[in-house]
Amino acid sequence: MKINPYNIILLIGCLGIVIFAILKLYCCKKKEKTFKFFYYFLITANLVIIQILLIDFRITKLYPWILILYTPFEFLSPVFFTAFTCYYLEKEEMYKRYRHYLLIPFMVFFVVYTLIKINILIDYSIFSKNTASFLLNEIDENFTVIFCFILSVWNYRIIQRYENSLGRLSFIYVRKKTKWIKNIFVVLVLLSVLWMLTITLFFIKEEITGHSAYYPIWMLYMIFCYAFLFLGMKHLNKVSGSVTNLEDPIQKKITNFQLSGLGHIFSEKELQLVHSNPISITGILSYFATSLFDKNKIDDVLSDIVENCISQLQLQECSIYMICKENKTLIPKATYNKNSCEITKRKKQIPIPIDKGILGKVVRSGEHQCIENLSVITGDNQKDISRRSKLSVPIFIRERIVGVLDAEHDEKAYFKSHHIALFLLIAKLTEIKLSQINTNTVLLTNITNDNAYFKELNFLMKEEKIYVDPNLGLENISKRLQISSNYLSQLINKLGGCNFSDYINSYRVEEVKSKLKNPDYDNYTVLGIAMECGFNSKSPFYSAFKKHTGVSPKEYRQQQQIMS
Repeated sequence: MKINPYNIILLIGCLGIVIFAILKLYCCKKKEKTFKFFYYFLITANLVIIQILLIDFRITKLYPWILILYTPFEFLSPVFFTAFTCYYLEKEEMYKRYRHYLLIPFMVFFVVYTLIKINILIDYSIFSKNTASFLLNEIDENFTVIFCFILSVWNYRIIQRYENSLGRLSFIYVRKKTKWIKNIFVVLVLLSVLWMLTITLFFIKEEITGHSAYYPIWMLYMIFCYAFLFLGMKHLNKVSGSVTNLEDPIQKKITNFQLSGLGHIFSEKELQLVHSNPISITGILSYFATSLFDKNKIDDVLSDIVENCISQLQLQECSIYMICKENKTLIPKATYNKNSCEITKRKKQIPIPIDKGILGKVVRSGEHQCIENLSVITGDNQKDISRRSKLSVPIFIRERIVGVLDAEHDEKAYFKSHHIALFLLIAKLTEIKLSQINTNTVLLTNITNDNAYFKELNFLMKEEKIYVDPNLGLENISKRLQISSNYLSQLINKLGGCNFSDYINSYRVEEVKSKLKNPDYDNYTVLGIAMECGFNSKSPFYSAFKKHTGVSPKEYRQQQQIMS
C-alpha cells in the first residue's frame, strides 16, 4: 500500500484524537467516570485504525517489534461506549453487573493475538501463515461487527429503559438528556452499517485488496470522533452528571411540590439535609412516606422500610434491628436481600449484644456508623463478613434509641454523604410512623384538600399533558410522582371524586372537545382526534365522552359547527 493523502490525513487525525484524549484523561484524574469512559472509547476506537495504518505505511515491516504491542482494541471500544452510556444515564449498576461478560471477547482475542505473535516468532510452527491471516482478518473483523451490533441493541435498551422508567425526573429532563446520547448512538449504528457494507464489498468484488476500501468509512469515523470529542466535552461539562445543571423549570416546580408534601412530615431543620441533592432525595422520601400511608402494624412498617431501601436505593441487603431491654440485645425484625428478593423476618436468629459490634456502637453512641471496608472488621454476631461497606443509623422514639436501620453493599466505600443524609431521614420517618401507631394518631401524608402530591398530579396533567399517552396507568404515574400506587389511587378517589380511569379520561375528553372546536381539525375524523388525545380504541372513547358530556362525539361536533 502506497502512502497517499488519505492515509496521511487519517494517521495524523487519529493520532491527534488519541494524544488529546490521553492528555485530557491525565488532567481529569479526579473527574467522574463518565468523562473517563468517554476518553477511553475515543482512544481505543482510534488505536484500531492507527494499528492498521502502521501496516499500510510499512512501519511494522521496518520495525517488526511494534507488532508485539498490537492489541484487539476493537473489542474494547464498544465496551467503553456501553460503560459511558451507563454512567451518563446513571445506570452504572448495570455496567458493573455485566462488565466481566462484556470483556470476554477482548480476552479471547487477546489470547489469539498472543498465540499469533508467538507463532510468528517460531516461524509459523503452530499454524500456517494463511491460518494466521484468516484469524486476524476474517474471524476478527466478523466477530467485531457482530459484537458491536449486539452491544448497539443493548445500548438502545438501556436508553429506552431510562426513558420509560422516568423515575424521579420530569419528562422534559429525560428527553433532554437522552436526545444527545441517542443522536450519538444513531450515528454509530449508521457507521457500523457502512462498515458492514464495506466488508460485503470484499466478497462481491474479489479484485479489491488491501485497506483502501476502508478509507472512506475511516474518514467519516474520524470526523465523527472529532465532533464527539469537542461537542461531547461541552455537553458533559454542562450536564456534569448532575440533574440540577440542566435548566428544567418543570422539574423545579415538581421538586417544590414534593418539598411541600414532606414539609408536613419533617421539620425545617431536618429538611436542610435534602437541599444538597433535592431532586433525588425528595422523590425517594416521598415514595417512602406514601408507601407507609396504609400500614397500621409495626411489622408491616419495618418490612416496608427495608424492602423500599433495596428497591429505591439499589442496595444488597437492608435490615432493621429493634432493642430488647430485658436481655440488652438487638433483635433482627425484618431483612430484605436483593438476591432472594423477599422479606425475611429474622426473629429466630441469634440476638446481637448491645455492647458488641458496629450495631452495638450505634446504640451506645446514638450516632450513625459508616464503614467503607467491612473485610477488616469482625463483630455483628461474629458472622463472616460477606459485604464490603455498611451504613447503620439509629432509630429514635421520643429521643430514646429503639433500634437500628442497617444497610450493606458489596462495593467498598459505596455510601456517600447523600446516602447518610437520606438514611437519617428514613430513620426519622420510621420514628414518626411507629409513634403514630403507638398513639393511634393521624397517619403520614394525610389526604387533605391542600395535598401537594395531588397538586403535582394536576400540574403534570395540565402542563405536560401526560394523559395523551395511551399506555398511561396507575403504576407509571405513581413512579413518576414517586409515591405508592395505593396512595395515588386513594388520592384520586378522595380529592378527584372519581376512580383513576374516569380522572384520566376527563382530561382526554376535554382535549378532544378543544380539538373538535378547532377549525384546524375539521378534516380529522373524530376517532383520529381521540387517538391523538390518549384513547386507544373506539368503544372506551365513545363511552367516556358521553359520560362526561351527555352527548356523542358526533353530536358534539355538529353542535359546535352550528354555533360557529
